[in-house]
Parts: sequence; C-alpha cells; structure tokens
Amino acid sequence: MHFQSKRAEIPRPGKADPAPAAWCPFAKIVEPPMPTQGPYRQLYPLGAVVHYTASASGSDEIAYGRKMGYAYMLITREGQLFQAHPLTRWGYHAGPSEWPGLGAGVSQHLVGIELEAAGLLTDKGDTILTWYGNHVPREETRLIVCDHDNQKKGLYHTYTAAQEVTLTRVLFWMKRCNPTVFDFNLVLGHDEVAPTRKQDPGGSLSMTMPAYRKHLKETWEAAVDHGA
Repeated sequence: MHFQSKRAEIPRPGKADPAPAAWCPFAKIVEPPMPTQGPYRQLYPLGAVVHYTASASGSDEIAYGRKMGYAYMLITREGQLFQAHPLTRWGYHAGPSEWPGLGAGVSQHLVGIELEAAGLLTDKGDTILTWYGNHVPREETRLIVCDHDNQKKGLYHTYTAAQEVTLTRVLFWMKRCNPTVFDFNLVLGHDEVAPTRKQDPGGSLSMTMPAYRKHLKETWEAAVDHGA
C-alpha cells in the first residue's frame, strides 16, 4: 500500500538540540493554552498517540478541548499544525488507556496528536454519514474489510495527504529534538491503547500503526546511514 507521508520533508537526524524544543517552529501557536497537568517525567513525551477528531475542526477543536480539560496538538485537513501547550508538559487526551511498559494512563507519557477527520462512518448506500449526521463524499473514504492489527473493519473518513505529511514531519521533528527520549516504538494509535473503547485512527490512516512505526524507523535509520 502506498503511504502518503513519504512525501514529507523530514528534519535530518543528527546531534540533539541543546534543549528539547517546547514549541514546534512550523506550528500555529494558539492562545490561551490548553490545560496541562505537570511536566513529563523526562521533561519530554516518550512518544505520541494518533487520534481523529470525529467532529469539530481547526480552532474550534482546540476551543472544545480546552473547555473539556484536554491538551493535544491538532492537524487540520489542509495540513496546518496547531499547538496550544508546551511539549515539556503533559495533558489529558487518551482517557482510560494502557500500554506495556507505560502502564495505565498513557497521557502522562505520550503527547496527543488529533487529525481532523470524521473517523468511522455509516454507509447508507446513497449517502455516507458521520457519527454526528454530517455527509462525507465517498471519495474521501477507505473501507477496511476485516480487522487487521489496530484497524477495525468499517468505512472510515481518510486523513488527507497533507495531514499525513504533517504528522510524519512533526514526529520526526520531535525525534530530532530529543532522540534519546522520543521513541518511534511509542507512536501509538488511540485504538491500540484503548482497544475496547476507540477506533481511531483505524482506517483513517493509510496504513496500520505497526506498519507506520516501521516506516518511521526505517526512514530515520536510512537518513542516519546516509550521514545526514
């Protein structure tokens, strides 16, 4: 399967920055900040959880999250990255969740990245509806015919190519900022850390999460091997 994020301009691996960057230089910073609960144990996220918004978009999704007491980064369908809290501090985004080696409550270890997409859809034949009853064009959907890795079967609103480019770009930027802490093995789907509750990213992402982690690691290692 072709993976759209291979077109991302990825920061080259190399010596870590003098101090891990709290604010992404290509993000649009949103004020006031989303609420955080304290510093990460190692003062930087160990990895990330990939979500889809399912509903609101752009700054509306930031405002909603702030109201609900959440903190996450956001990527719009045009590929614009929004940031509303520093990457040195963690905030709620994953709810009840767990992962081997991290234990329960992964929000305290992993940054949340929301991508604007409706997620799992209902196919009515002549129309496709989101959870909230909005219409989605069929050309913006992907059908997962059977459960595979993290992807549960169903029809999904796909992430755009621009979103996947930005997702990969920000993950590589975080790795570049703090390579000894940020771990591609801990780039996880919400459906992996909360499998009985969540389906995101599921088929919204153009490959499974295990395949995506493999892609991140191989691309990074190839850049290192070429002396970048």
